[in-house]
Amino acid sequence: MREYLIDGIKKIGLNYTDEKVNNLVKYLEYLVEYNTHTNLTAIRDTKDAIEKHFLDSLLLQNLLDEKQGKKAIDIGTGAGFPGMVLAIFNPNVEFVLMDSVGKKTTFLQNVKEMLNLNNVTVVNSRAEDYINDENRESFDIGLCRGVNKLNVILEYMIPFIKVGGHFLAQKMVGTEEEGEATNALDTLGAKIVTVHKYNLPNYGDERLVVEILKETSTDKKYPRRAGVALKKPL
Repeated sequence: MREYLIDGIKKIGLNYTDEKVNNLVKYLEYLVEYNTHTNLTAIRDTKDAIEKHFLDSLLLQNLLDEKQGKKAIDIGTGAGFPGMVLAIFNPNVEFVLMDSVGKKTTFLQNVKEMLNLNNVTVVNSRAEDYINDENRESFDIGLCRGVNKLNVILEYMIPFIKVGGHFLAQKMVGTEEEGEATNALDTLGAKIVTVHKYNLPNYGDERLVVEILKETSTDKKYPRRAGVALKKPL
């Protein structure tokens, strides 16, 4: 398990330390055990979890290094992907991991305490309820993996991002969601800079990371009240 993880990290082209790998292994072992009694993820096989959760999350690492942000938010983080994995790899970056499902944030709080991750804050909330004057436009990096369509998640995410900050949205190949997001991008003051294409290091599955730049300040009426973005996307 450890060797398989390290091999994947090397194939992605990342530097690592024993401490980071040890923490990822502890996180993985705890996830597999916890998932036997509490449904956190549909993936049960350990090798699949390494590839489709842990290494998939680490596909963002080089982009994160490039942006050099100091504060990141992962909305709809679930069992911590990609945010918890990246927090382990980036101790100098402050991460807010948000999910509205209590059993998932309870798990994440346990991981944070187990690994003594001082750079992680776990939030059990919806984005529409969490945003306020203090954290609006306060994050350098936004993260989200596969939660809703792009035109929906943009309304949740972009109000949290600083002008000049970036949203790295992980998407499956073939959804063609970028074209549907034009109005949302214009309304929220953002634009797509690049669509990065990656492959999982061992399975070879294709992945997209849509890199979005926040160009101008977002009107404070966004995000709209809970549920509206999903029912009436921009």
